[in-house]
Amino acid sequence: MKVAKRPGTLIGLTMQSDRHPAVPDSEPVAGVVSASAAGVLPRDFTGKWQVRRTVIDHFNRQRHDFTGLTTITGTSIVERGELQIGDAAIEASRTYQLTMDDGGVIVRFATGLEFVRLDLAACQTVHHCCGADMYRGRFLFQNRNCWSEFWRVRGPRKRYVSLTRYRRLG
Repeated sequence: MKVAKRPGTLIGLTMQSDRHPAVPDSEPVAGVVSASAAGVLPRDFTGKWQVRRTVIDHFNRQRHDFTGLTTITGTSIVERGELQIGDAAIEASRTYQLTMDDGGVIVRFATGLEFVRLDLAACQTVHHCCGADMYRGRFLFQNRNCWSEFWRVRGPRKRYVSLTRYRRLG
């Protein structure tokens, strides 16, 4: 299987589930307080994080798992780890630029092109159009030590969902 790495893709993978029961579309999440109400600011998420991602590839009818380490600074997110594709394990990484202020975060690709904007809401939905591909994401910030993101991606050559969980280290 050929894996192509392009900005804005999850290493070029295509996926196979349109809905994920772990991230409902519009239901409130019990026990989650908005970041602004809890006094949490974007800079509170800087540090090292354990990351686990599951990708369901609809085109190829496969599951891929990523485990690794994410480092968030005031200006970047750098993720490194191992991606399991069938019996093969490959090194994988991605980097984003960040612009933080007290109202939220702008996430940009390494090229500087804007990807998404996040505000202080504990649960939020984002969209990003990349050529013919549409990325629809949901972010759930449970507290300063745990957050998740879910993506549903559709395009002419890709169709996948991914669920990523972040837990603070240390």
